[in-house]
Amino acid sequence: MNYLRSIFFNFLVVFFVDRMGPGMNISYYENVPNIGADVLFSAVVGIINASVFPLLFILELQPTVLKIGIITFLISYGAFITIAIVPFGVRVETLTGVIVGGFIVWAMAFFTNYLEFDRDMKNFGSKK
Repeated sequence: MNYLRSIFFNFLVVFFVDRMGPGMNISYYENVPNIGADVLFSAVVGIINASVFPLLFILELQPTVLKIGIITFLISYGAFITIAIVPFGVRVETLTGVIVGGFIVWAMAFFTNYLEFDRDMKNFGSKK
């Protein structure tokens, strides 16, 4: 259940940043917002960001706070840099959009993965 909640929160943050972030532009088709690309982008980035800790755990790589932080940072900023270069319904038009959007998405991704990490350490007594 925690994983589904993590996906949901990550999706909402990416969707919110796409809609309200500085320098973000959503393409319009006959004055109707292109919700399909926006929702698809939010879902993909949300699922990938929510999957960092579970994948580290499944691959038996020792999850640490630093690994979680670096991987979520690369995913979050990588996603916003990608849509700045290759627009597909959602586009970042300014450097501020990449920095602010990437930071907000990274902060939520790190927070949700850290909560999973912390819960795992408390339940199973693994070393940090």
